[in-house]
Amino acid sequence: MIQRKQTLFMLVAVVLSILCLSLPIGTFMNEGMRVATEYNLWLYTMQGTRQFTTCPLFVILLLSTILGIYTIFAYHNRVIQARLCTFNMLLIVGWYILFTVFSQILGGKGVEFQMEIGSGAPAFAIAMYFLAYKAIWADEKLVRAADRIR
Repeated sequence: MIQRKQTLFMLVAVVLSILCLSLPIGTFMNEGMRVATEYNLWLYTMQGTRQFTTCPLFVILLLSTILGIYTIFAYHNRVIQARLCTFNMLLIVGWYILFTVFSQILGGKGVEFQMEIGSGAPAFAIAMYFLAYKAIWADEKLVRAADRIR
């Protein structure tokens, strides 16, 4: 149901994930000059080539986005919805771990890595999923209290 606040939180998290999928997430600099730009799907070098070494980042974030959309429509079962929110948070944490590994491996010696604004969007998505999780359990608690009164 769209009028529930946890649905809005999850919708914002999905939009943030889609935003991160389309924006650059990092830049590799060598002596002040840009060497490559990192996206979720590829690494775009200044020679105009695309290397698909970072595509696992794309897969993880795409899976999180698809699960986020499914989670929005799983409002009939609040327990499953809460578990899917937790799983989405874990997926995004895994994305950050892999993002750090790729930035360290691809950086090499003498190459500095700078994070772009797109790499911060999943952190806000984690916060939105956490707020949705809390709201889902508040709804579940309210329903259980109403059942107890009957």
